[in-house]
Parts: sequence; C-alpha cells; structure tokens
Amino acid sequence: MSIAALPILLTGFTSQASLIVAVGAQNAFVIRQGIARSHVPAIVGICIAADAILVTLGTRGMGVVVESHPSALSALTWIGAAVLMLYAILAFKRVFVRVRALRRAAIAERRHGGSDISATDAAGADTAAADTAATSAAATNMEQSPLRTDILACLGVTFLNPNVYLDAIVLMGGLAATYGATLKWSFAAGAILCSILWFTLLGALSATMSRLFNSAQAWIALDSVIGIAMVLISVHLALG
Repeated sequence: MSIAALPILLTGFTSQASLIVAVGAQNAFVIRQGIARSHVPAIVGICIAADAILVTLGTRGMGVVVESHPSALSALTWIGAAVLMLYAILAFKRVFVRVRALRRAAIAERRHGGSDISATDAAGADTAAADTAATSAAATNMEQSPLRTDILACLGVTFLNPNVYLDAIVLMGGLAATYGATLKWSFAAGAILCSILWFTLLGALSATMSRLFNSAQAWIALDSVIGIAMVLISVHLALG
C-alpha cells in the first residue's frame, strides 16, 4: 500500500467506527455472548465476515441496487422489528424465570429457618432447592447456548436490520466511490480493519467481565437492559 493511500485507509477506519461504535442490537448480542463465554470466536467471526462482505459489496457499487428496491427494505424493516421484539421477549422471559427462582429460594430459606409461610408458598418451596441449583448452574455455566442457536441469532440481528444495508452498502459504498476505482479499496480496507478490531475487542472485553456475572441478580440486570434496548431499537425501526 502506498503512503498516499494511508490517509484514505484511516478515513475508512474512522467512518466505519462512527457507524458501529454505538449501542445496537448486534453489539448488545456480542456483549451478552462475551459475558456468557458462549461461542465468542464464532460470533465475532460472523460479525466481522458480515461487515467485510457488505462493505465489499458497497465498494463494488451495489448501493444503487439497494436504493432501487425501497419496498424490499420496507419489508425487511418490519421483519427486523419483529425479530428484535422477539429477542426482547426472550430476554424478559429469562428475567422472569430468574426472579421466580430467587423468590422460591427465599421461601425455602424462610421455611428451613422456621418462619411462618402460607400453604401455597410452602408447596412452591418444595421445588425451590432444584430451582436454586438450576439457577446457580446457569450462572456457573455462563448461560451458554447451543452453537447453532447462537449462530442463527447472530445472523438474525445482523442481516435482518435494514440499517446494516444502508450503512455498510449505501453509505460506505458511496464514500468509497469518491476515491476512484483504485483507492476506493483502501477506504474499504480501513473500514474492514475497524470491524475486525472493534468486534474482537468487544468480544474479548465482554468475556473478561464474565466473572462479574456469577449471580442470578447480575443476569437479571443484564437481560433487563438488553430487553429494553431491543424494544427501543424495534420501535425505532417500526416508526422510523
């Protein structure tokens, strides 16, 4: 690469950073996977590969094709909004399950401590020990999911978001085109390099936080934040 191309590579890097270094569905998913230590290399690899493919397509001039099919983008918007809302519901479901398990564990503790509890609570306390054990196991195993499930979820939050196509293909492709047939690939290389560094750091830093999430309360807080974020992004897609 020539010295003249270096500033263009840096411009591609910073342009991509301005788009991906923000709270979004994909970043939230990577953070949760990192904290759970659930197939982090595969998830990070998918995110990097997706950005590389989309930026390459944009640099090759596919932005015109995307812009010429507004109905397809509109349909994708509603599909993406529905999928993100589904992920929000699943996050809130996990919160509900953990809160219920913690309540039953508290009832069991009161029961063994000799405190008065209702007959209904006493019946529920019979399964509290198993629920508590399951909750502890989930925290210890860091909420790991099957690889296939994680891959499908990552592909969903990545490719069912219409903003991904508008940003990576239309916007980045348009910016790359301003540098001509040769130098535009230096711009694209900078953008792809940014994605490689960002998702690698995001996955690694999130994984280092996993030891902080060895309790049900921590996972309740994390899934609550993720659920709220998914709802807000979904509503933004539907109304935007």
